[in-house]
Amino acid sequence: MPNDLMARRELTIGGLSLRASDASGDGRTIEGVAVPFNTRYKLWGDYAEVFDPDTDFGSRQSVKISRGHGDLIGKVTDMRAEPDGLHITARLSDTPSARETAQLIRDGVYDGLSVGFAPVENRTEYTDDGITEVHRRKVDLFEVAVTGIPAYPDAAITGQRDATNTQTTTTTTERNTTMNIEDILEKIQTMDEQTRSALADLSARVDRPAPSALGSQWRSAGDYLKALEAGDEQAVEFQRDARDLITSPDAHNANVWVADQIRLVQSRRSVANMFVHQALPASGMTVEYLTLGTDTMKVAKQATEGDALAFGKVTLSSQTSNVETYGGYTTLSRQVIERSTAPALSTALRAMTIAYATATETAARDYLASAIAGATANQITTPAAPSSLTADQWIGVIIDAAEAVDARGAQIGTLAVGKDVFTAMAKLTRSGNALMDVSGRGSDTIGTMDLSDVTGQVFRVGVRMLPGAAADTAAFIDPEALTMWEAGGPFQLQQMNARALTDDYAVYGYAAFGTTFPGGIAPLASA
Repeated sequence: MPNDLMARRELTIGGLSLRASDASGDGRTIEGVAVPFNTRYKLWGDYAEVFDPDTDFGSRQSVKISRGHGDLIGKVTDMRAEPDGLHITARLSDTPSARETAQLIRDGVYDGLSVGFAPVENRTEYTDDGITEVHRRKVDLFEVAVTGIPAYPDAAITGQRDATNTQTTTTTTERNTTMNIEDILEKIQTMDEQTRSALADLSARVDRPAPSALGSQWRSAGDYLKALEAGDEQAVEFQRDARDLITSPDAHNANVWVADQIRLVQSRRSVANMFVHQALPASGMTVEYLTLGTDTMKVAKQATEGDALAFGKVTLSSQTSNVETYGGYTTLSRQVIERSTAPALSTALRAMTIAYATATETAARDYLASAIAGATANQITTPAAPSSLTADQWIGVIIDAAEAVDARGAQIGTLAVGKDVFTAMAKLTRSGNALMDVSGRGSDTIGTMDLSDVTGQVFRVGVRMLPGAAADTAAFIDPEALTMWEAGGPFQLQQMNARALTDDYAVYGYAAFGTTFPGGIAPLASA
């Protein structure tokens, strides 16, 4: 090897900068951006996730580092929010898996980060391009994974060094990979074709997204059910850790079967999905929340320096909501549990999950109906009953509603209507154009309609049908008006009365509903 190369111990090949580590360096201290702020990540359907710069990541004393959301290989030693994202410093343990991970980081196989968390508080925002953004306000961050394919492209490893701060990797933009040049050349020279093929296969498998630590030890819901029946401690612990997974519309931090269970619930809860979802407190039979009472708050330009600012008063009202239990059970024979294939058990759990989703959706619909009926102080007067309004009258109603809710600091949000109103709107035309286009296409329309989801859009105002609602039900619902607190659901399974050759299994969850922003509900009523 040339002397100048030995002195610099750095080589650039095709734009990739390779630098040798200090002889005493171990490369097991890494730095990076775990969560980029103000970046949209598509979750599923029309939902996307965004972490705000002021997101609260929780107060865990020990956030773990994992390898592809699998083996735990270290822990976070420092975590700080900067303008571009949540930056972390982590130390990998002195184990074979961690040392191998450090080498894979040097090789550039692992160059990104991914987070595992339980959502605690979200804020929903409806955007002009039809995407519902779930803004993370507070999460319980318990894991940061080293990965080759991060969900967020900017969630990158930006530095790798030894314990004494010998820097071996540069910035995110450069994305340089640190390796020992002598080792590289030696491995390239001695590598046979079989080894090259094996390494290529290893790289492909390592780069493949891995399941989350939560639930990843089971390949399916049936495997989880079997483990629970056998009294597996990990299965029991999983129930406790997963109690709040259902409160979020995303599953990117979850194992495939866990994500499928969450999506199964959400796909059957069209009305419940209109609520802000939060995790229930760990204990208590009621949920207490505050709503705005009187509000005479004023903000105005200061006339002259030294003058008193405009004065107003805000009063808060304390409300409570009862925590209710939603669940059901079935009997499975010991033979089925012990000898059937996992898909058979997964099918049984799927049926229980659908039943849970249906029960909680019914509760959400009932609560929304009562909330609309009780919001008489916010009523918007219409020239006719909602089911009898013409296209031109709907235009006037939407304009009046926009002005009325704006005065209360609210948004129009979604227009929730009963079946009769939705059917009437679907048939309305204006100058030959459909108010809601059944096909969802065409330049001669002024709205859209999705018959598969029974939703539509009129002048960019979302319209959703409320199944089972009373005749002429119609109300504008601000995205922050309603909150659903929930825990448990498809991951809470309890083995009950063990009998001869049979076991009873119950799936259950706890939920509470509240109108956290009363000014965000604006019912329509004819004069």
